[in-house]
Formats: sequence, structure tokens, C-alpha cells
Amino acid sequence: MSVLNDTIRGSTTSGQERYTWRPLRLFAWYRLVVALMLTLAFVTGQDTLFIRSDQPVLFLQIAVVYLTVALVALVLAYQVRRLLTLQVGLQTLLDIIILSALIYTADAQDPGLAALMLVAVAGGGILVATRLAALFAALASLTLLFLEFLTQLDATADTAGYARVGAFGVALFLVTLAGNLLARGAREGHALAEQRGEDLADQEVLNGHIVQRLQDGVLVLDRAGRVRLMNATAWQFLGRPAELDAPLLDDLCPPLARALARWRAEPRREPESVQAAPTAPQLQPRFRVLSDAPGGGVVIFLEDLAEMHAQVQQAKLVSLGRLTASIAHEIRNPLSAMTHAGQLLGEADLGSGDRRLVDIIHRHGQRLNTIVENVLRLSRRQQPDQEAIDLAGFLAELQRDVDSQPELQPVTLDTGGVDEGFTVAFDRGHLNQLLMNLITNAARHARRPERNLALTFETGHDVREQPYLDLADNGPGIPETDRERLFEPFFTTAGDGTGLGLYLCRELCEANHARLGLVHTDAAGTRFRITFSATGHEAP
Repeated sequence: MSVLNDTIRGSTTSGQERYTWRPLRLFAWYRLVVALMLTLAFVTGQDTLFIRSDQPVLFLQIAVVYLTVALVALVLAYQVRRLLTLQVGLQTLLDIIILSALIYTADAQDPGLAALMLVAVAGGGILVATRLAALFAALASLTLLFLEFLTQLDATADTAGYARVGAFGVALFLVTLAGNLLARGAREGHALAEQRGEDLADQEVLNGHIVQRLQDGVLVLDRAGRVRLMNATAWQFLGRPAELDAPLLDDLCPPLARALARWRAEPRREPESVQAAPTAPQLQPRFRVLSDAPGGGVVIFLEDLAEMHAQVQQAKLVSLGRLTASIAHEIRNPLSAMTHAGQLLGEADLGSGDRRLVDIIHRHGQRLNTIVENVLRLSRRQQPDQEAIDLAGFLAELQRDVDSQPELQPVTLDTGGVDEGFTVAFDRGHLNQLLMNLITNAARHARRPERNLALTFETGHDVREQPYLDLADNGPGIPETDRERLFEPFFTTAGDGTGLGLYLCRELCEANHARLGLVHTDAAGTRFRITFSATGHEAP
């Protein structure tokens, strides 16, 4: 606790300095106005309402001196931002001396000048430490007592003057010390409030940096449903909307606004996923109220379901991959023995029925061997060696590879939609295997008897400014019942398929920080999209 108090005292010291210079300047202006009024009153020959002097010439001379001192004090208060206590001490001391001299030339019992003395001492006392303020009050009281002593030397003087001066001295001490204590408390309060304000401002900036760098989207709504805060991730999730001043959520994202309305009606119900636009990512909202007041503000967290599902799937497949790899190793040896025995059996003189059975053994043995090879390839997959790949040049090389494989023909590759200089970050070998798997998959499932297979490649950037490559075919589309399981391992609609082709493609994408997804499929064809990491870009 003492450490905290020391910190507050240290932080308020500079704050007290800042909150003392301004009162010093105001008091310097007050001194200048008083000195100017006194000077003008006697220059024009007009006595003031409370001040009448028996020595007008001497009074005027002292008033001019006071005016000069006031001007110098005002200049110092603005030009010299140091030695505050010394400035206040000298100025208050001069106030006491000059006002005492004016009181002497007028009348020691004059109430007007005594009031000016009270203001001068109390004004100086609020700007310094308590001990120094008490010293000012003591000097002023002793000076007034000395003037009263000089007045009492006159035999006609009123003997009750000492009592009046004593009472005035007590009032001077009380007003000066009370003003000093109140001013010190005010300065400490102002300095502490300013320090707290700076801390809150720093905390707000820190919170802003944290919120802006969250991977989840964050939106803060006020009571009226206006968006008061939206981080960069949420801005990208919602399609990079134009920057508006506190837009309504209904205008910014109607599906999300409807989800919020349903949640307000049924807070216990799990919010449904939303999609800001047909090409935008699928988002899972989470709502939290900012206060217990009815209809209060709400903070909305948005999660990308694709990334969340990918993380869950990856966690599940890590252990599954180890298990399948060990099983594949155990299967490989007896499978090789079975296949080899089948080959030897096929070389014997067999009848047509037996030879058909041998062919079945050979064909399914090859299929099992392909499955084992794919599983082992997944388990042995090494870290990708990413490089900047020019897609236009890469697809030209891929065209030659496709043309050299008779089992894929006839097929036409259209790369007219690939921008020149469009580069992506990917492992070259992985990208070749990925695209060849997609082309082979299309050759198996997307052919139509009435026309040749045509594959179209297109490049672009999505709403999150990530580069992508689309691969579209002119096939019959994918049945709706198969779309949800399309990327599951070992799922296939072909009798001789392994069900690992598309799954392997997605794994290759995730290894290179990319995503593979189905954009749409219908009777006109199917479109897959490879979304690369943001390091890919168009060359200038």
C-alpha cells in the first residue's frame, strides 16, 4: 500500500506544478489591475471609495512602483517556467512591503488597503507549501503591528488599534491556512484525476490494439443497435464494408442482426451460423451483454467456421493418422505376399472361371495397395518448402503433364482466367500433386457422354484480400447427398476408388496454410476453390 501511495505522490508532483502556474498568472493579472486602479485613482485626483491618503504624492509614487512590480511579475509568470516557489515568495513579500507602505501613507486603520493585504497574502499562500503560507501570514501580521506601533507614537491615536490589528492577524492566519489546505487538496485531486485519465487513455489504446489483433471478429453495439467498435477481422468477415460513422447493424449485416434479434428473444438458444454474403465465410456468432440493464449494449464475437472446423479436424486426424499409419505398415507385408501369390497363380494354366477370380484378386490387391500407399504418404508428409509460384507458368507446365497421360484424355484445360504475374506461396511438388488429383477426380466423375471434359482455371482475391485459384468443370455436378462428406477420408462413389483423393488435396492445402473448398455445384458443373495464404500477390 505504501508503494501505491509513493507512486501517487510522485505522479501528483508534476501535476501540482501544472495546476499552480495558471493560478499564479491569474493572480499576477489581479495584482496588475489593483496597482493600475490605485495609480489611476490618484493620477486623476479621485479618492477611492475606501482609500484616502494624507500623503497623496508619496502614495502615488508607491502605487507607480507597485504597478511596475506587477508588470514584471506578470512577465515572469509567463516567460519563466521554473523556480515557482521563489517567484511566489518574492512577489508575496513585495506585496506585503508595498501594501504596508501604502497603508502607512494612508491610515493604518484603513479597511480598504487591509483587505488588499488579506487577498495578497491569502493568494500567495495557496500557491506554496503550508509552512511558507504561515510565514507569509506571520510577516504580514508583524508588519501591520509595526505600523500600528508607529501610529501609537502619536498621542492622539486610538488605543484600540492593537486589538483591531490582532484580530485582523488572526483572520489573516485563518484565511491563509484554510485557503492553502483547500488549494493543496484541489491540486492533488486534479493531478490524481489527470493521472487516472492518462492511465485510462493508455488502457483504452492497449485494449484497442488487443481487440484489433484478435483472430475472432469483434463488434460492440450500443443500446440503439449502432456499431461503435469493429476490429479488422470483423471488417473482413463482413465483406470490408465502407467506413461509416456508427452504422446500424441492420444496414451493416442483416443476417447477423436477425441472429441477434433471435438471441435476445431466446438467450439460452445456441445462435445459428450466419453468412454476410454468398461468397463470404460462414460465421458463428457469440453474443454477450455489456450491462444488466434491459436493452443494453452487446458485444458480438464472430468465428470463422471453416477455420474452426479445420482445427478440430486436424486435432482429430493427428491421432487417427498415427493409428492408420501403424495399421498400414502391418497390412503392407501380408498384402504384398497375397498380391505376389496371385501373380504366380495367374501364370499357371487355369480355366476361364479361375482366371476371372485371379483377376479379381489382382485388381482389389492393387486397390488396397494404393490405399496403403496414400495412408503412408500422409503419415510421412514432410514440411512444405514454400516458394513464390507464378500460376500462369505453372499451369502451362501442368498442361504438358496432362497431355502426356492418355488415361486423362480427352480433356481441355482453359487457363485464360489466370492473371499474368499472379503468384502464390506454395510447395511446388504439393501444388502439382494437388492439381493433378483434382484433374484426375474430374476425369473420373465429371465426364459426360455428349461432350468432352473441359476444366477452367480462374484467379482472383476474396473479401479478405486472399488470393485464390478456381477449378471449374462442365460435368453433371455432385449429388446433394454427397456434398457434406466430400472431403471425408475413404468416402467414394466409385466402385474402384480409394476415397482419399479429395481428402489428400485438402491435407496438402492445410500443410501450405491454404484452404480447399467447394464453391458451388449444379447441373452446369462443379467449382472448387483453393484459397492461398495472403503472402501470395499479383506482381506489379
